[in-house]
Amino acid sequence: MMDSKLADLYQQISARGQAAIENNALEFDQYLGTNRADDRWGLTLLGHLPAHINRNISFVLQQAKTLEPDQYYNPAVDRHVTIMDIVGAQAGQVFTRSQFSDYEHLLQSILVDCAPVHWHFSGLMVSPGALMVKGDYSPALTQLRLKLRQAIPAANFPLAERYPTISGHVTIARFTHRLSHPHAFLRLIQENQTLAFGSFAMSAMDLVVHDWYNCRIKMSQQISLMG
Repeated sequence: MMDSKLADLYQQISARGQAAIENNALEFDQYLGTNRADDRWGLTLLGHLPAHINRNISFVLQQAKTLEPDQYYNPAVDRHVTIMDIVGAQAGQVFTRSQFSDYEHLLQSILVDCAPVHWHFSGLMVSPGALMVKGDYSPALTQLRLKLRQAIPAANFPLAERYPTISGHVTIARFTHRLSHPHAFLRLIQENQTLAFGSFAMSAMDLVVHDWYNCRIKMSQQISLMG
């Protein structure tokens, strides 16, 4: 059963998103689908999805694309779970290879004792700016995040999360235009609020320097969970 705090978070996100659709108050991405240059880069620990979950997500996205073809739909290769925004993405932010290697070695020393994280993904939810899949996870992720939040500052490394998340969602689409069929789109979300996308055990995570959408990656290193 999903932790009550996580369930409440997802409910709050869904309530805001559904209200935004009903009131024509969606938040449109200011970069996607425009010529505006995007130089926001961050340092993130993330987890990738296995093929069977991506396949199930893509099946549902086809229905969304039929209704709203002009929105931005995250390619399967870009979809991920954010474990932690170690240094949140900011415009013009630069990371050297040396800085990345220092974080890599630190995180390897922390994660080597962490257990694999068990995931179950089920149900769509919508925020004012994006369509997402809800992810539930084992206590191992909570413990891992706590260890990172304690160990990184203790090692005198910057930790600059955008916010200390407890979420385990996957962003699968972003709004770039007004919805052409808002009621039908909202109905699709509501009809798939509990749809099962699958489960898996995550035994490795990737440390990356990437852009806001995870479609451009400058540096990447996989780190195994050995606990």
